Amino acid sequence: MIMVQAAGFSDIGKVRKANEDCFLLNEPIGLYVVADGMGGHRGGGIASRMAIETIDEYMATPSQEPSEVDGAHTVEAQSSAANRLRQSIFLANQNIYNRSVADKACRGMGTTVSALYLAGNSIITANVGDSPVYLLRNGEIETLYTPHTLLHEREKIPKSLKGKFSIGKLAHILTRAVGIRSDVGVDLVETPCFSDDIVVLCSDGLSGKISREEIRDLVYQNDSQSACKKLTDLANQRGGEDNITVIVVRVTAANERPANRLFERIVGIPAWIASLFSTKNRS
Repeated sequence: MIMVQAAGFSDIGKVRKANEDCFLLNEPIGLYVVADGMGGHRGGGIASRMAIETIDEYMATPSQEPSEVDGAHTVEAQSSAANRLRQSIFLANQNIYNRSVADKACRGMGTTVSALYLAGNSIITANVGDSPVYLLRNGEIETLYTPHTLLHEREKIPKSLKGKFSIGKLAHILTRAVGIRSDVGVDLVETPCFSDDIVVLCSDGLSGKISREEIRDLVYQNDSQSACKKLTDLANQRGGEDNITVIVVRVTAANERPANRLFERIVGIPAWIASLFSTKNRS
């Protein structure tokens, strides 16, 4: 059984007139989500809130199965828990897209979504957009998400536009978001969960101001609630041009930690397979 100590915090920042970020801590079911409403778009705050509410309601209803979401699909290589998380984001995408089509005031709204789901003995993360998810393990920090930006997916830039955008600009242009289109692709990671693991989810209002190493150090030096506050304060001290949201989830009890780091993080395959390798390695 996984036991955690978690906290979350969201701040409007120093420049924006409204906070379009939204976050969720549903500790009874092990679900944690950050949604960053698309800045500059009408309804960004509505989109992020709708995403959080839809994902929370779907995941908190045990009777729902992935097949119940119209047009959704499951991936056989992934666990049922991972597929349920995927479908909850798919449903959020449908709800936001339908609202944007029906309501002119919300036309073009969208949001990033980064989610953590602790199921069985596994860490399951899912994301759409560029809100980071970090895993802190053995004093190191690694990513558990795929940035959907032009910087990360440069091959999608038309040849006619290459060279016209700076690296900094490319990092803030999303190639994917929840609610923008009728369908959405979701990236997932499953990995075994071990005692003392820490997962950090945040919006780019924080990650754009604080390095991964600084995030790692502040989180290790403080409890979850203090770390959230200190990270937010630091992002504001460095300008606070965007909304700032962060969740810190500290695992206090879970699987035995493997001795060899090679199998500590298995990405893109079912957690039960990764566990086999970890168990073999300990023998």
